[in-house]
Amino acid sequence: MNKRIISEKFLCEIWEKYNFTGCLKTSDGISIEILSKGEKNKDLDGPDYLDAKIKIDYTTFNGDIEIDTEIENWQKHNHHTNKKYNKVILHIVYANSTNQKFVITENKRVIPSISISDYIKPNIRQSFTDQIKSDSTSKSYNIPCVGLNNEVSEIFKEDYLLSLGSNRFNFKKKKLFNRLKELSYLSQRELKEPIVNYDLESELDRTEFNYNDFTDPVLWEQLLYENIFTALGYSKNKENMHKLAKSVEIKLLKSIKNDNNLDQILEAILFSVSGLLPEVKELPDEETSVYTRQLCEHWNKYYDYDYGERLHPASWNFFRMRPQNFPTVRIAGGVKILKKILVGNLIHDLIKLLETEKDNKNLQKKLRNNFIVKAEGYWRDHFVFDQPAKTKLIYLVGLTRADEIIINIVLPYLSLYFEIFNKREILNSVLNFYLNYKQTGNNKLVEDVMSALNVKSDRSVIYQGTLQLYWNYCSKNKCNNCEIGKKVF
Repeated sequence: MNKRIISEKFLCEIWEKYNFTGCLKTSDGISIEILSKGEKNKDLDGPDYLDAKIKIDYTTFNGDIEIDTEIENWQKHNHHTNKKYNKVILHIVYANSTNQKFVITENKRVIPSISISDYIKPNIRQSFTDQIKSDSTSKSYNIPCVGLNNEVSEIFKEDYLLSLGSNRFNFKKKKLFNRLKELSYLSQRELKEPIVNYDLESELDRTEFNYNDFTDPVLWEQLLYENIFTALGYSKNKENMHKLAKSVEIKLLKSIKNDNNLDQILEAILFSVSGLLPEVKELPDEETSVYTRQLCEHWNKYYDYDYGERLHPASWNFFRMRPQNFPTVRIAGGVKILKKILVGNLIHDLIKLLETEKDNKNLQKKLRNNFIVKAEGYWRDHFVFDQPAKTKLIYLVGLTRADEIIINIVLPYLSLYFEIFNKREILNSVLNFYLNYKQTGNNKLVEDVMSALNVKSDRSVIYQGTLQLYWNYCSKNKCNNCEIGKKVF
C-alpha cells in the first residue's frame, strides 16, 4: 500500500474487523496476539478502545487501545499528559517515520507502539487506495452548519468569532501564567526539571503567589525563550523544541561569556543537546565539516554543564515537511532570537515599544523586526548538516512565523507582564493592539471555516476565533454549545 497516511476512521475500521495478515509484531520482533479488541469509546476524550486484552510475548495485558495515524500524534494530541490514557496497553499507528518504538503515559508507563501498514490484508489495501490518494491532497475542513447558517447575520457571527478569539488570547495568557508560577516555584526551591515523581501541579494549587514572586528577570526570559522555541517547532516538533529550551536553561546560558563566538557557542550547545549535531567524519563536504568541527570544539568546552534531558536524533520529525521548516533550520533561527534575549535586551525593548509607540502600524513593523531572522553564514546554504541545499534560504524565521509568534506568544506574554505589575493603561493598549492586528499568511482551516460561515475579515482576533470555533465545537460536533449552532439547529 502507498505509504501515505489514511484517516483514523479507516484505521479503526481495520482494527475492528481485524483485517491483518500474519502475526502482529513489535518493532523488536516480539509477537502480539489480540485476545479482545475492546469496546469503542463513545466519549470525545480518551483512548479509542476500552477494556481490550492482548498478549505480548508470554504476558497478557488488560487495558485500552489508542489508534493514531502517525506516532507523533501521541504527543501532538497531549496523550502523554492526559491521565485518561494511563491504562493504554498498545499504541497502534499506520506509519512510523522515526525509530521510536514506544510512547510514554502520564504516569510514566512505557507502551509499545506498532506500525500496521505492512500487516493490512491485500484486498483491504486495494479498497483503500482511493482514500489514500484523497487524503494525500489538500484537506477540506467542513463544519456541521455549512449551508445552514445563512440566516444568522454576518455581524452576529463575526462578533462571536471575536469573543472566541478573545477567549483564546486569555487561554494562552493563563497558560503562560501557570508556567511562570512553575518557574518561580522551582527557582525559589532550587529545583531542576524534570522533576520525577513530584506532583508539581497539586503543589502549585496550594501555593499563594504575589507579584514579588515574579520580579526576577530570568523567569521572564526563560518563559519567553521556551514559548518562542515551542512556536518554532510547529506541530510536528514543538514538543521537542519545548524540551530543548527547558533542558538548556537561560540561567545556565547567562554564565557563558559574551564574545564574538556567542552565536556558534549557542548553536553548538543546542544542536548537541538536541542530538542533531553529527559526527564530523560522517559529513560529505568540506564546508559542512569545517562548520561542524567548529561547533564540536565549542561543545567540548561546555559539554559538562548541568543540562537537562538530552534528546535523541530519531525523535525529531523531518518527514513530509518543507525544508524551511526542518528543526535544524528552526533551531538556527531560534538561536538568533535567544541571543537577543540573553544580551540584546529584547524583553526591555518589547516593553518599551508597547509603552511608547502609539501608532499601530509602526508598532507592528517594529515588533516584527525583532522576530524576523534572515539566513546567513552556513544556514543560508543548508537545511540539514549532511548535504548542501539546492536553493539558498532567505529567512530562518520569516514574516508569517514572526506574526504567529507575536499573536500567540508576545502579546499574551506582555499582557500578563503588565497585569502582574499593575500597568493598567498599557495593558489596555496591548488588548486593543491585539484586536486590530492583521497577520500575514494563509491557513486552510481558517479559510474553509470562514468561507462556510460567509464571514470575511483579515483581523487576527477573528483568525484566532475561527481556530477556537473549529477545534472546540465544529470538530467535536458540539453544536448545542456553539452560539451559531444554537441559532441554526
